[in-house]
Amino acid sequence: MKKIIVLGILILMTLSAYAQDGLSFKPKFSDEENMTSPIKVWGEVVSPGIYDVPIGYDLLGILSLAGGPVNTAKLTNVKIIRGKRLTKKEPIVIYVDLDKYIETGDESLIPEIRGGDTIILPPKFGKNFATNFAALLAIAQSITVIAYYIDRVAE
Repeated sequence: MKKIIVLGILILMTLSAYAQDGLSFKPKFSDEENMTSPIKVWGEVVSPGIYDVPIGYDLLGILSLAGGPVNTAKLTNVKIIRGKRLTKKEPIVIYVDLDKYIETGDESLIPEIRGGDTIILPPKFGKNFATNFAALLAIAQSITVIAYYIDRVAE
């Protein structure tokens, strides 16, 4: 008998808790608010990787999630590779000039980002050039030092 009374009290407490919300058994958030889609971010950002992004985020929001572009990023040639095309005529690869957007604030320069898209921020020319030039300079310096000592020994 005691078990039935305790069970009855628990049921009444549960019903009274739902009654305070108007007997709504719906979740507090709708499915649309919780929907995310995977977006890949590659290249010259602080934290490249795959991000589950809430639907409706734009290119700048997604790049911000990835920590933003680093100093060596080429913002005039951001590449977006579509995961899925809506029509056959839609391009698979889209190029975005973020520098132009920053100068003008023209929202039409920023394309819609969809689930499965890949965003690539390429490096500036100077980054690769400086790295390669430094390596070539080190090799040239080594050859010069070796030639100097060979010349000294030959004397």
